[in-house]
Amino acid sequence: MSIRAGILRFMMRHTIKKQFDDIDDVQAFRERMMASANMMPKVPHNVSVVPVAMGGVPCEWITNDGTDQDRVLMYLHGGGYVFGGLDSHRDIGWRLAEASRMRVLLVDYRLAPEHPFPAALEDVTACYRALMEQGFRPSHVAIGGDSAGGGLAVATMVNLKNLGLSLPNGCILLSPWTDLSASGDSIAQNAAADPMISGNALEKMAAFYLGERDRRAPLASPLFADLTGLPPTLIHVGSTEMLLSDSQRLADKLREAGGEVLLDVWPKMPHVFQVFASRIPEGKRAIAQLGEFLTNRTGAHHE
Repeated sequence: MSIRAGILRFMMRHTIKKQFDDIDDVQAFRERMMASANMMPKVPHNVSVVPVAMGGVPCEWITNDGTDQDRVLMYLHGGGYVFGGLDSHRDIGWRLAEASRMRVLLVDYRLAPEHPFPAALEDVTACYRALMEQGFRPSHVAIGGDSAGGGLAVATMVNLKNLGLSLPNGCILLSPWTDLSASGDSIAQNAAADPMISGNALEKMAAFYLGERDRRAPLASPLFADLTGLPPTLIHVGSTEMLLSDSQRLADKLREAGGEVLLDVWPKMPHVFQVFASRIPEGKRAIAQLGEFLTNRTGAHHE
């Protein structure tokens, strides 16, 4: 672990983790987290950010000078289904666009508790349908997301499969939250070591999203879904995360279903460390690996 990453872990433990333990007032919590998002670097001058509605859902197209306009990464931000959005994830959006040379469609899906499950799933499904209607080939499309957005990416693919639609050709998942029932061993084992997430936060966000619904509903907790037929997937997760088991068990289930998956566990990296690529070298290396995977999955040889 780099010195910069060590400093980041320390700062997160003494700031963000405390904020995550106080989310009863959702609006106040969002405002606190938005203040942190406003500290992210501005996008470079060669990056284009264009607002667009896809299937009626607000989104942003993120491209740069080297973007292949025919290839798309549909990216779903994290935030426990309760917070997050375009502002918080624009930085990682342009970095993924640069690393993969793909157009990135950043999706601003509806949030709980105002819009509980299945609102987010409906929004992302509508966006994907709109991409297909505009003529993008599934072989040139990938899906990805971090934390709740990672779980939502998997749930979306399961939903697309259930609807009989062609699936994206690849998937990237950054510390995905795939089990809202919190049944993984790492929830307890890494509770003290995780510098960001707390058990209380996971419980509150799951309740905001699902209400009284079954926490193991397959389209909310896709770890419990039928994962056959899903495309090759690259998963990143930190070794001390409470959600480590969500990634490990998902990888196991994908393999058992006959899928191709690469699970990369990064020693001591915090939850969704890739969003700190401007600050830590591990984040830059992770983005480069994600970009290479996306290029291999959606490049010209997949015509």
